[in-house]
Amino acid sequence: MIEKEILRKEYQAVLKKITPERRYYAKEAVFQTLKKELDPFERILSFVSFKEEIDLSLLNEFLIGEKKLHLLKEPHSEVLYDCIIVPGLAFDQRGIRLGRGQGYYDKLLAKYKNAHTIGVCFKEQVCPKDLPLEDHDIAVKKLCPF
Repeated sequence: MIEKEILRKEYQAVLKKITPERRYYAKEAVFQTLKKELDPFERILSFVSFKEEIDLSLLNEFLIGEKKLHLLKEPHSEVLYDCIIVPGLAFDQRGIRLGRGQGYYDKLLAKYKNAHTIGVCFKEQVCPKDLPLEDHDIAVKKLCPF
């Protein structure tokens, strides 16, 4: 879909403009906010951030210490995750995400429909308009912009 490709380029440019100070603030805010919110969950699937994405390293290290975390390299098919932390290039207020175009998270979220899903991003990645929606797109249950 051509509109999605244009939006991907726009939001990749937005990410490149985020300052190191802003990134540091967001990294701390993610940790402080989500460590409490994730407390009830036992099997959490998270991701290792790309350079331009919001940095989850503090949160991931904390969850590893709590023995609750699986990092998204290859999700274990036998594990029933009760919470999934989801990245995206952009999200809208409905929780619809714009990914990188490979469909990886669309397939993952379809597999774990009962899991609590949290979209994590910078505030600048929240699109003021509805993002294009296709049949395979699944909204996150909660959006946490920092």
